Amino acid sequence: GYSPAEFNLRMSRDEIGSYLGLKLETVSRAFSRFQEDGLLAVHQRKVRILNTAGLRKLMAHQRG
Repeated sequence: GYSPAEFNLRMSRDEIGSYLGLKLETVSRAFSRFQEDGLLAVHQRKVRILNTAGLRKLMAHQRG
């Protein structure tokens, strides 16, 4: 297998934004913020999750 913490995005940031109804700049800023916060490491389309607990906390906060 596949790594649970490392994957390649199949969509570009522009495609992600279009799918979510967001602008490219918003998606790019989100990825940058996630990197600054130590949640992800992103290099082009390769993403590595650095802090799973932090991502879960962020998702729980967004829902509530």
